[in-house]
Amino acid sequence: MTRFILVALDGLRPDMVSPAATPHLAALAASGTRFANARSVFPSETRVATPSLITGCRPGGHGMVANTLFDAAVAPDRLLRTKLVADVLAMAQGRESPLERPSLGERLAEKGLSFALVSAGTAGAARLLHPAAERLGSFRWNVEDEEGETARLVRDRLGPTPPHAVPNLARLRHAAQVLLEVVLPERQPDVTLVWLSEPDIAFHWGGLLSPEAQAGLRAADAVLGDIVAWRDAQPDAEEIAIIVLSDHGHVTGRGKLSLREELVRDGFRAGTGLGDGIDIAVAPAAAPGLWFRDPALAPQVAAFLAAQPWAGPLLARDPAILPDGQAAPLSLLGSSHRRSADLVVTFAGSEAPDEWGLPGFAPFDAPDVPDGGGMHGGLHRAELATVLVMEGGPFRPGAVATMPADLTDIVPTILYLLGLAQDGVEGRPLAGAWDAAADTPPLRETVRLPRGFVLEAMRAEPGGRLYPTALRRDG
Repeated sequence: MTRFILVALDGLRPDMVSPAATPHLAALAASGTRFANARSVFPSETRVATPSLITGCRPGGHGMVANTLFDAAVAPDRLLRTKLVADVLAMAQGRESPLERPSLGERLAEKGLSFALVSAGTAGAARLLHPAAERLGSFRWNVEDEEGETARLVRDRLGPTPPHAVPNLARLRHAAQVLLEVVLPERQPDVTLVWLSEPDIAFHWGGLLSPEAQAGLRAADAVLGDIVAWRDAQPDAEEIAIIVLSDHGHVTGRGKLSLREELVRDGFRAGTGLGDGIDIAVAPAAAPGLWFRDPALAPQVAAFLAAQPWAGPLLARDPAILPDGQAAPLSLLGSSHRRSADLVVTFAGSEAPDEWGLPGFAPFDAPDVPDGGGMHGGLHRAELATVLVMEGGPFRPGAVATMPADLTDIVPTILYLLGLAQDGVEGRPLAGAWDAAADTPPLRETVRLPRGFVLEAMRAEPGGRLYPTALRRDG
C-alpha cells in the first residue's frame, strides 16, 4: 500500500519554481505529475486553506472562513485570530474543533491508518490541520508548542525550538529534523504532512524577490530535497509518494490602507468588534470582512465603497442585503457559511509588473505587513495560483496535468488511492495524476461581477464546481 508524504511550502507562487531558484522542487516536478491549473480557495488565506486541504471541503463546508473574523456568539467585542489556539478553541465552543467536517487524520484512524503532522507554521493552523490528535493518540507537533507530551519528546531528542526569525531558516531546519529523525523512521505514518512556513514569512516582510525571500525559498526547497533523499534511500521507496503543494500564492501589496479607518473617516462607526457605539466590525485582510449590527446600514457602506478607486466588487453572505446587482454571493465561490461576513470587500489589483518584475500587485489591509510586502487572501491571479506536484508511487512520471484542481481535491485523491470512502468531501480524486485519459482540459468561463469586474474561472465538467482563477476589470 502506498504511503504519502505531503510537503506544503506556504505561499509559493508556481511561477517562482525553477531549476535555479528551487532545484529540488523543479526536479521533482519534472519526474512526477505537475498540475498546471492548481488553485487555492477563497479567501486565499492560510487558515482557510489548511482546513480546505485537510477536510476536502471549501470554507462553506468546513466553516473556517477567514484568518481573522468576527463571531458575536463567541466574542462580541473583538475579532478572533485563528493563528491562536485559544481563539480556535473558543470558536469550537466546547467541541473538539470548530471544523464542521472530519479531518484526514480522523478518516484514516477509522480504518486503522495513521496520520502525523509536523508544522513550522502557527499553532492555530496546526490545530486546524490535525484537531483530533490527542483523542486519536497520533503525532502533531508545531514549532510554537511548549507544553504536552509531543513537545517534551521533541525537546528531549532535538533540543529547544529555535526562535522565530525572518526568514525562518532555523525553524525550518528544526522541523525537518523532527520529520526525518523522529516521525518518518520511527512512526512510519501512512500519511505525513509537513508544513513549511517559508517562503510565506519572508514574502510578507521582505517582498517577493528580496534577499530574505530568496533565502527562505532556498531553505524550504532544501528541506524538500532532504525528504526526497530520505524517501529514495528506503527499501520500499517505490511505495512512498510525495505530494508538494502550496496553500496560496502571493501578490505584491501596493497601496496599504485601513478599511476601518477609511470608514470612520467617512462617518461610519466602525471597529474591531460590535461593542458599545460600534455599528460595523471590520476584519483587516486582503479581502476584508464587514459584519453589521444592523444590515440596513449595508447600502450606505456599499455606496461609499463604490466611489473608492481601490475597491473591487462586493461579495455577500446574503446578497439581498444590497439592492439587486450590487453584490455577488459568496456561495459562488463555495465560501458562504453562517460565520461569513455580511459583506466581503475585494481590492482592485493589477496584473502589470511589480517592482520585482513579477506580474501582479494590489491594495491591501494588513496592519503588520509593510507596503511592498507580499500579500494574499483575495482573488488576484497571483494569489489563487498554487503549486501541486505528485511524484512516486502510482503517479505518472514526467507529466503535466491540465485538469482543474484545488486544495479540496488532494484528500479525496489520497482516500481513493488508499481504497477509502470519500463521503462528505466536496473535492474529487485527481485521476489525471495516474491516468492520462482522465486528464481532461478545463472548461473556461467568465462570470460578470458588480462594478465592471469579471471573474475568470474553470470547471471540470459542465455544471461542475467553479474553480476561480482571477478577478480582473472587464475589458
